[in-house]
Amino acid sequence: MREIRQYAAVRELDEGILNRLISRILVGEVKKVDGEKFQEIKIIYNFVGEIPAVTE
Repeated sequence: MREIRQYAAVRELDEGILNRLISRILVGEVKKVDGEKFQEIKIIYNFVGEIPAVTE
């Protein structure tokens, strides 16, 4: 918790912050569904792992 608190009020995202907070980014292949293109992207964060996407 102490480690992540310093990023709670970040106003500008820079390379250093991204490298500290994100472990990796996984980009899936582009798929076409009903004429629309979709691509799955997963962000794996340090400290918490993957956070599930919120869908409506």
